[in-house]
Amino acid sequence: MNLKQLEEVLYKYLSTERVKNFQVKTLCEVARVSRGSFYYHFKGIEDFSESVFIKDLNRILLSNQYDNFSSRMLQLLKVLKDNQIFYTNLVCLGADKAFGKNVEVALFEILRYYARGRGCYSEPTLVRISKAMYHTIYYWIMHNCEDQIHQIHTCLFLQFQELDRQKELHDTIGM
Repeated sequence: MNLKQLEEVLYKYLSTERVKNFQVKTLCEVARVSRGSFYYHFKGIEDFSESVFIKDLNRILLSNQYDNFSSRMLQLLKVLKDNQIFYTNLVCLGADKAFGKNVEVALFEILRYYARGRGCYSEPTLVRISKAMYHTIYYWIMHNCEDQIHQIHTCLFLQFQELDRQKELHDTIGM
């Protein structure tokens, strides 16, 4: 199965206008992929949408192209805003509890990757930050990216700085 081709078709169809219903049948026909092959890899369109969203998060937030996590978050927000219709549709297609939970887990793993290099951190803190980041991004997308990028970036960056505050506290009390 050509995953890249499926992603391209999904992007083409979801980038022009809001879509209320997008079916696997349409996706597979246009991408010339059998539905059996699609369902072998994904449970449904929600699962595929989630996979594409998480892949984009990882591609940007784990990229070596940007100097630091703040730059990567800013780039993520620019990509979301520049492709607002696509990501709104993607989030709406995956709008079940599993989508949000799995995106939170992906953010958690990204944060854990960064936290390892920063020293002390606790998993509950990473869970709290990843949930806050997901809900901030979700809210922004679902409200048509109305707030300015720098406002959302500041909000996300303040959430991320919780890791530094935790390390400072740890160093201060000498644990």
